[in-house]
Amino acid sequence: MQIKAIVFDASGTLIDDIVTVWKANLDAYTALGFDGPQTLEDFKAVFRLPVTEFHMANGIPPDLLREVDERFRESYPQYAPDVTVFPEVEEALLALKRMGKILGVASNIPRLFLRDHLEKLGIDGYFDVITGQEDCDEHKPSPKPILATAEKLGVLPRHAIYVGDMEEDMIAGRRAEALTAGIVREKSYHPRWRLERQSPDFLISDLSELPVGFSE
Repeated sequence: MQIKAIVFDASGTLIDDIVTVWKANLDAYTALGFDGPQTLEDFKAVFRLPVTEFHMANGIPPDLLREVDERFRESYPQYAPDVTVFPEVEEALLALKRMGKILGVASNIPRLFLRDHLEKLGIDGYFDVITGQEDCDEHKPSPKPILATAEKLGVLPRHAIYVGDMEEDMIAGRRAEALTAGIVREKSYHPRWRLERQSPDFLISDLSELPVGFSE
């Protein structure tokens, strides 16, 4: 099947931001008198999407979900300068564009933070469409962010592949009827075994494998 578009998750796929997200969440929990995951490994073991389910699983009551999100957004900017792009990303994106692929982003990251990161890291220009948290009324593992991005790109989901590093990415991609590629890195949000149990169409170690694997 001809793959016309590649749609990417952002966190753990394009950008290395897991430490920033963990620290901002921990600050938000502490401000409200809750104990969040105290180590990065603890955070990786329990983090899931949608983030409201992660919060409730960690003891945040429904009536405080809005406040914990506000606290997270307040804390996030102080750690944001530590966010980087993964080493192979720009070269891989350039190769895909040269092959004539249409590129998009479908992420649960708040739109302001997402666009700020992509711009400051110098990769925003590669994407024809960027879909952030506020651009959809449902978030992954709902397929809506991917479906909305595919529609804006002008392609059918079955002619696209969704690339992500979490189980929920694979679930969302499958529900959207797109192909799925799970990426496994040391700084991925989910380990290999969690991705494998969702049976992605492809499992890769970095984005440099995409131009070869999806060129036809």
